Amino acid sequence: MPAPRTCRKCDKPLLPDLPWCPACYEPVTQFAARAPLHHGDFVGSPTPTSGHIPHWSRWEKSATTFGPTGRVVATVILLATLLPAISYGNIVYVLTLPVAASVVLNAIWAKGWVVPDEPDLPPLPVDAPPPAEPLTPAMRAWRIATWTVGLGAFLLFAYGRVPAKAAMLALAAIAFPWWFFRGFQDR
Repeated sequence: MPAPRTCRKCDKPLLPDLPWCPACYEPVTQFAARAPLHHGDFVGSPTPTSGHIPHWSRWEKSATTFGPTGRVVATVILLATLLPAISYGNIVYVLTLPVAASVVLNAIWAKGWVVPDEPDLPPLPVDAPPPAEPLTPAMRAWRIATWTVGLGAFLLFAYGRVPAKAAMLALAAIAFPWWFFRGFQDR
């Protein structure tokens, strides 16, 4: 640790450019060992013992999970898809639903870390999102061109001949991954 601001022997203030105390001539020791701050106990994050204590819960709404109403509604919607599948004779869906539903239900009913609000503290300030960039004429022209090309490709795929449809699928197989990953790189 660096040198202290006061002398260890006489407790007088030390000058920053002198390697000894001006009052008692005690040498200033750089990086001296100091007494331990903790005597064998663990130093970590504080554990709340009263007030609003954060905890894990399946039945309370958290930042990443639904409350009980949302969980029940999501479960009912998931299981309600089974009725049309049975009525239309979709045996593949009926056989694969238990596997897919176990994954989805596990996510729906997962425990969430609930941090209760402190009623006596003011709410945290919300940062306003940055203002949107103004559209320049070049940006506007680029958007119009891409929408025109995209709509033309869609119409060509919908109403064109088979070789044109194959060409559109080949171009889409190249363009879609490029567009998708470029969107993630721009963030």
